[in-house]
Amino acid sequence: MRLYWLSVVPLVAAAIISIGRRQRVLAVGLSLATTLACASLALLLPLNDVTFFLGQQWVLNQVAQTLLVFMYIATAILLTIEATTEQGESFCAPVLASVGLLSAVILLRSLLLSFLLLPAAMAVLVLATPPLAISAIRGAARFLTWVTLPTLFVLAAFMLLERFALFPDELALANLSAWLMVPPVTLWLTLFPFHGTTRLWATDGLSLAPVFLWVVKDWIVIYLLLALWEQNPVLHMENAMITLGIAGLVTAVVSGVLALAQSSPSAVLACAAMSELGIAVQGMTADTGGLQGGLFLLVSRSVAVLLASSALAAMYSTSVKDSKSNAKSFHWQSLALLIAFIVGVLSMADIPPLGGFFGRRYIYALLQAKKPYLFLAWLSASMGIVLGLVRTSWSLWHMRVQSTSRHIRDFPLFLVLCLLLLCLWIGFRPQAALGLISALFGHWLPLSPL
Repeated sequence: MRLYWLSVVPLVAAAIISIGRRQRVLAVGLSLATTLACASLALLLPLNDVTFFLGQQWVLNQVAQTLLVFMYIATAILLTIEATTEQGESFCAPVLASVGLLSAVILLRSLLLSFLLLPAAMAVLVLATPPLAISAIRGAARFLTWVTLPTLFVLAAFMLLERFALFPDELALANLSAWLMVPPVTLWLTLFPFHGTTRLWATDGLSLAPVFLWVVKDWIVIYLLLALWEQNPVLHMENAMITLGIAGLVTAVVSGVLALAQSSPSAVLACAAMSELGIAVQGMTADTGGLQGGLFLLVSRSVAVLLASSALAAMYSTSVKDSKSNAKSFHWQSLALLIAFIVGVLSMADIPPLGGFFGRRYIYALLQAKKPYLFLAWLSASMGIVLGLVRTSWSLWHMRVQSTSRHIRDFPLFLVLCLLLLCLWIGFRPQAALGLISALFGHWLPLSPL
């Protein structure tokens, strides 16, 4: 099979599900089968093979293969959560369409086409927004605006790069191109002051659309940015990197402090995810060691978000069908899920010995000599997340105890347990994750601001 099937198959499956969207078994079953089949296909296809399709070159290298497999598996986990929590079937088709487009973004050799296709891949996910969640609709509408705005910036940056290739002495063209890429990255990662969009998306309850954005989309944006820096080292300029780093720091602090004002656990999760992303961006724009630390934080963050989301979804979706179930057993199950949710959020709040603590310490060791105020800034963000978590977790536990439901299905508990073990393994064995990052992204780690 050819590389482009990794993009075509999810898009065709999304179209089939859209036609028969009322058939829940078809939607969930076909979605899971598609993502797992694509993951297997990505592992079987030969590396560094070039395929021509629609007049473009499609290439699969080791980093792209790893990113694709991660995207398919993460999407399968989210689809499993959707299946076990009985959310609307409207999630399956948009997420598969987004996966299909993101596969093309990763595989296309032309970075310009990848950057232009990225907004479409993110925008289609807006269709997965629950129709009755008012704040979610408002957040999705804002997100749709932010992801479409950067197109003109990208076109202008690549036009200047083409001119710079003809006139390499005109360094002002490269400098302007580097600055033109700052707004797209800021908007696509929803850094400050656009950080509230996905938080609004999650305010009315757990929505899997923003979870997909945190777990998958952010990786694709960072991947394209690193590929762009590798192809055009002149874009990796110190002033532009400092600006992105400041945006990351402000995002981390503001999102962490805002967690205090949230009234729902899903909103606290959103604040924690955005705060961790801000620190990861700050690390990746610092220097060589910071890039490695930022990538480690993204790995830890992805697992923590999946853990907290799956635990929260299982708590929200307790079954009412088995009224004879043991109430004491129900309380123990709810307590286990609550602990898993807390561990996931605390992993993004710099609490030892979890992965977020190691990643932040790694980055801070590189920055503290130049920026000693970082400790207080990061501490305020962490305290906001912890205090917001304490308040919302207590209300969530009280709601579960008072619930008339007395049964939690076994499969969500098994999924949460697996993710919890993975989250703890990253925290206790961070060097293993760092070794994997070095092996995959080693050719990008030497990057340093010019």
